[in-house]
Amino acid sequence: MGTAYSKRGIYFTEDDVLIARRNIERLPRAQAAFERMKQRCESFLLLPDEFVYDSVLGMRDETFAYGISGCPGCGKAFPMEPEEQRRFISGLELHPVKTVTCPNCRTTFPNEQYPDDGQGFERNGKGYYPIGMWNFFHAGELLGGVRDHEGLVTKLTYMYMLTGDYRYAHKAIVLLDAFGAIIAGTIGPRDFTPFGSSFEIGRLHLLTSIVHRVKVFLAHDYSWLSDLAELDATSPALAKLGKQGSIRENIVSLLEEYMLTEPGGPEYDLRDGNLTNLQNHESDGVRAMLAVGLALGREDYCRWGVQAVEAYFYNAIGRDGMYYEGSYGYSLFTGTVFLDIAMLAMRASTEAQLVGFHPFACDRFYRFAVENPLRMMCQGHMPGYGDWGRDRSVGREPDGKLLTNIYRASQMFRQFSPSKELRAKAELVMRQLFPLIEEQLGGQGSDLFFSHPEGSAIETERFRLPAGNTLMADAGIVILRDRNDTTALLRFGPNQTHSHDDVLALHYYAYGQNITADLGYGIYGTNSHFGWASKSIAHNTVVVNRDERMVAQQIYKPFRGGRLTFLHESANVSAMEAQAPELYGIDVYQRMVGIVPIGRNASYAADFFAVFGAETADYAFHAFHSQSELRLAGTDRVADPAWTLAGVDEAEKGERQLYYDRPSCSYGERLTTGETFSEFMGDEKQHLWTPQVNNGYGYVYDLREHRTASGTFKATWRAQDGCELRLFGVGAAADRLFSGLCPSLDGDVRHPILVWRSRDARKTYGAVIQAASPDGEGEQAVLEVEQLEADQAQATAIAIRLSDGRTDYWVYSLSDGQVRVNTRHGEWMVDGRCAWMRIEPDGSIEAAELLQARQSVLAGVVLSTAAERAVAIVRAVDTANGTITVHTVRGSLPESGLIGIRSARTGRITVYEATRTSECELRLKESMTLSKGIVLRSDAEVLESRYPLPLAGDCAYAGAPSRFDGKTVQGAYGGRAVIRSVRALKLLEVDVIHPFAEREPFDIVDIEPGDEVRFMS
Repeated sequence: MGTAYSKRGIYFTEDDVLIARRNIERLPRAQAAFERMKQRCESFLLLPDEFVYDSVLGMRDETFAYGISGCPGCGKAFPMEPEEQRRFISGLELHPVKTVTCPNCRTTFPNEQYPDDGQGFERNGKGYYPIGMWNFFHAGELLGGVRDHEGLVTKLTYMYMLTGDYRYAHKAIVLLDAFGAIIAGTIGPRDFTPFGSSFEIGRLHLLTSIVHRVKVFLAHDYSWLSDLAELDATSPALAKLGKQGSIRENIVSLLEEYMLTEPGGPEYDLRDGNLTNLQNHESDGVRAMLAVGLALGREDYCRWGVQAVEAYFYNAIGRDGMYYEGSYGYSLFTGTVFLDIAMLAMRASTEAQLVGFHPFACDRFYRFAVENPLRMMCQGHMPGYGDWGRDRSVGREPDGKLLTNIYRASQMFRQFSPSKELRAKAELVMRQLFPLIEEQLGGQGSDLFFSHPEGSAIETERFRLPAGNTLMADAGIVILRDRNDTTALLRFGPNQTHSHDDVLALHYYAYGQNITADLGYGIYGTNSHFGWASKSIAHNTVVVNRDERMVAQQIYKPFRGGRLTFLHESANVSAMEAQAPELYGIDVYQRMVGIVPIGRNASYAADFFAVFGAETADYAFHAFHSQSELRLAGTDRVADPAWTLAGVDEAEKGERQLYYDRPSCSYGERLTTGETFSEFMGDEKQHLWTPQVNNGYGYVYDLREHRTASGTFKATWRAQDGCELRLFGVGAAADRLFSGLCPSLDGDVRHPILVWRSRDARKTYGAVIQAASPDGEGEQAVLEVEQLEADQAQATAIAIRLSDGRTDYWVYSLSDGQVRVNTRHGEWMVDGRCAWMRIEPDGSIEAAELLQARQSVLAGVVLSTAAERAVAIVRAVDTANGTITVHTVRGSLPESGLIGIRSARTGRITVYEATRTSECELRLKESMTLSKGIVLRSDAEVLESRYPLPLAGDCAYAGAPSRFDGKTVQGAYGGRAVIRSVRALKLLEVDVIHPFAEREPFDIVDIEPGDEVRFMS
């Protein structure tokens, strides 16, 4: 045996190999992981080199495919997890046999009825690729793929690193040589293009940026193998194809293929250190550029990558540590990308560069990668808003995969951060999580090659789910949690890449599941994604004017974010209110949600949604991922107006019937496996197609109309497991209620949906929502909700009768002032906008909360706020230390609390958590620096940044209003300007106060002297 040696140590170094050997010696699970890896590699060593070459080279002129179209025989979906696929895809050892056997109908493909020459076949407008699926699976196993970036070639390299046994190195070289010979000319998996298309969308089995993810590990492998003399021999793979070249030349071409740009994906070009949008695709490109640069000694790649890191950490991560794209699932994935970028950039940096900026010393990055994923959990679940998979799990145990990723992120900070404070924080997280995730470790190289906490202290640290409210003010996310851990999430922040059109949608968690069942995301650009699941009507929110301005292929409306108006937390009520009138350009569009515990496990949510200035408002609601049924009480059926929700609108206009507005023809009924239509009508297409009126209403079908004489009703969704969701609605007799069905992503579940329509120009929807568990007999419950008379036109008041005889009262008003409400316990006066009270069966007051009010009076009992909330003016700003100096103009500064800072220039309000450090100084929890840049050019009206500023706006809607409008650009050399508008991600229209120098670094600052500070809590 020889000694493995890495000349660059681009990912795991010789020191890491020593750590791995110690881990294997002392940790049973590391020993077990090593033995599993060894067994798998030993089995592969038994295959002759000639056989391996023939198996890989045989893929050269054939397709690669995920198989998302499902089974061509029965139409059912194929499982997508590799362990499940292993059972129905023929093994590599059987090559040249390439078959796929449907686990549902047990039919084996290809066959006489469904022949495949390697290019797939078409049936009913859909492409099927059985041989492409075989190629996809085995290429992923051997080289690395979408589910596991560390393929067998990397595991063979690990074994060589750990043992020095040349046999492993040789077999890794065979795989790199074989795939290096066929990668050029391949065009990626075929599932995402029309059948027969030659559109380039990746390489081999790897879709767009997944090429880069796998390439990081291929570069790592090469760095450990590059000194072996075998690499300078003639390439057997090239020789078999009639080409010339050495193994080294072939592997280097593999690494340099599909670099710096991404054909088929978002447009960018990393040459000369250029960055386009900082999206996750481009981030993958940067980490591959760093890895290949280190492995091949490309100093230009390394230089460009190192320069990019600070831009990513300040321009793609907001001041609250939240990633800018509109999906938390993508944020978590991007965390793994950024961790790789950070480590690779650290490896590529000089000592002087690391003194100037060390990626693992960045507090903003730590919050993003470690702290926020813990704070964002909802009853142990990862939030599923935006483009991410359906959350169908049940239980309050923290998501194991999520905790494992957080542990690995902490591991890297503990190992690499120069900050003693961050290292200590990271180790504490590791100690808390280790007992929960120990069994899941061993699946990635870092589990072996990086160190783990030692000692009995591991057992003393306990991880607990987050309690209380979570606010991510910059991203515009609020998570409410009551004392039962009943949880609600609402998003009022900006729409961005990978967002859905779900501003102010309610995500409700109870009894360990996502009750409101966000439909999620599976495949980009499908009929389901573009036409249905991304639309507002598919979320539990209010749609204004039928979203008729949504044009073909538009996923969401441009929106720079709304405003949090209050956040309340107590033992009795957890509540929030947010406004987003700019979303639709109307007078009022705001939602207030309060969660109230009523028993040991039972809680309800009070929901008030105000919409002023709309012609039509549709309050949409559905529940449960499993099949369920919907029952309405307090309503009468009327004549059904149409088959689809879209048909209702056309009938009202007197238009001719839509071609899909009839049974079996609606979009929703035709969604099937692959998230596309089972048959295509008119000009419909399988990919990137939507109707011209792109509001999703044609997916809601089997419509039935109901009316309620009193304006109140009860809707009950009952799932197959017996769990219920009850919605008590308080509206007007003129409101229209529609019940119908809507599809899951691929139509396998038909969800009952309620659409509550109002034509009132000044509408406030009132609802009380309660989930009930299947075994909830004896739990407290809401029995009835009654609308009460209030003396203010903009006020809504309700009484909630509970099963134990208690009554809860709510008043909610859009205007601040006195509201008088007639209750059966007497007149209730509230001075303010929002209050809650609980009355015992004997008429006594059990509890009360002034959520946004100064005083509450009922039956002679007076409740008043203790003190006037402080108002101050900013006198000075210290961005380096995170403090502001203020002059108090009303009240006195509390020790800590939530503050709203109103810009003196624009009137827009941003929210911070603040702590008083002296009589006139506040320390802010979040950074006041919104983004950073370097001046590329500047004149009196324009500033062009070298780096993009995606937090400033959405690249899909260049020139739309930006939340950076009116903010100050502060240069490091004295340059200063005010942003008028964001014309593009790198181009700001500005009013220059003091000229900038060329290449002057700058910060975009959120707060400046003269701004007003108001304590919100």
